[in-house]
Amino acid sequence: MRSSPPPLSLSIPGLSLRRLSRRKRRRASLVGIACRAIFAITLLAGNLPAAAQSDPTTAALASRSAIIVLGTVVKVDASEEPLLAPSHATAVIKIDKMYAGSELAGDQTGRSATVILSKPGDLKVGSRAIFFGNPRFLGKTITLADEGELPAPQGEEARPSQALEQGLQARRDAPIRARLASAEMVFRGVVEKVRPFVEAEPKGNRTRQRDEHDPEWQVAMVRVTSAVRGPQNGAVVPVVFAASRDIMWFHAPKLRSGEAALILGQRSQEGGTELLPGTRGYKFVQEHHAVLVTHPFDVLPVAEEKHVVELLQNKEVPR
Repeated sequence: MRSSPPPLSLSIPGLSLRRLSRRKRRRASLVGIACRAIFAITLLAGNLPAAAQSDPTTAALASRSAIIVLGTVVKVDASEEPLLAPSHATAVIKIDKMYAGSELAGDQTGRSATVILSKPGDLKVGSRAIFFGNPRFLGKTITLADEGELPAPQGEEARPSQALEQGLQARRDAPIRARLASAEMVFRGVVEKVRPFVEAEPKGNRTRQRDEHDPEWQVAMVRVTSAVRGPQNGAVVPVVFAASRDIMWFHAPKLRSGEAALILGQRSQEGGTELLPGTRGYKFVQEHHAVLVTHPFDVLPVAEEKHVVELLQNKEVPR
């Protein structure tokens, strides 16, 4: 009798995903791609200044942590993660409150988690603390590699402190700052029309098969209603975006006719290798002064305009 294969473990930098059954193996590569995209977003706080990255204060810890929880230590020198051996540097906690990270790991309130402590030996069973960390494993339980632990405040400990709120906001701003730093144009506008972005096929090559992960480029003609950087009010800017729902492009912005949005338009070379120099698409972008939106934070709600302007005015965005 053939024995069942062991569970498949997916490892990506700093993160491992378990619980993939044999029937899900064929989808493992797609899961890996999606997880890389999500985890890349959570690591954008690495763009913070070096001083913030070494600062142990609440705001600095929060700004570089993907998951922040209030927890009670239930075991020391212990681990509930099969892939992580218990040691003096590990502890199991019960999560009393999640301040950040539910979009990545789900709401873990009331569940246990394994923590790789930043300062082994400092916490005892029954201790309550705020744990600032990044996911090491995601499975039946989560495992955090801790950036730091701070004692839980007395009184209304479930309410985030001002410093914690500042740190959380800094982390939310990190991917926006990164995209602003490379954006050629920043403006609020209304999409007047959308059309396919089709490159003419070279003669004799009309049977070319479309790539599995074809972005299905489309062009949105966007009328500028509030210029922040680049175009003037009233101008019409061609904005190239990936209409494909393929896993490679699922999180890329999709623009619709009549939609109002804040556009952080990128230079064609900032979109990676999607529009290579020398191709017809690249020439179109250059000749028509078009911009690309390929990253989730390249298109924001119009309500974010004031905050984006403040980030630029406060010189938090390098140029």
